[in-house]
Amino acid sequence: MPPSRRALIGMQSCEQSREGHPEWLVGLGFRCSLSCLRATANAPAGEACAVLSDALAKAGLPEAILDTFLSWGLAVECDAAKPVTVLPVASAGFCLDECLAVSLVAASQHPRCPALSACALALLGSSDGARTLAASAEVASVLAAAGRWLDPDRLVQPSEGGPSLLVIAPSSRLVH
Repeated sequence: MPPSRRALIGMQSCEQSREGHPEWLVGLGFRCSLSCLRATANAPAGEACAVLSDALAKAGLPEAILDTFLSWGLAVECDAAKPVTVLPVASAGFCLDECLAVSLVAASQHPRCPALSACALALLGSSDGARTLAASAEVASVLAAAGRWLDPDRLVQPSEGGPSLLVIAPSSRLVH
């Protein structure tokens, strides 16, 4: 997929919904978990983990959820047959792969949603994503147990030719 298609999908007005907004928390959790696993001198793991830990605390979620996000990131790294992209930790929006990850968790919370396998395939570039699907379901379960439900109407809908770029926005429905 060309870099232009992986451009920022823009979670409009992220600042308005950061604290406690389930889609934003999942996107941040995915970004921070992969950033922790891919730590470099310029982007230390501790920074990404601290950002996520702080966001979880502000949302009133237990710190133990951090381990669930880290396990999810590790599962994605293990299952991915293509490079999975995340933006820098402080970015305001989410890239396509981050939106697909949010969609995986939303689809896991809503079992009749047909997007689960399509989102996994688009994110991983592989149909062998058993660890990722199990870890996504665990994130979904932990958030549901905490009363945090993702909106199934805010899914990125992959098309046959690859994922179509859609906006995940707290104040609107899917937009092309």
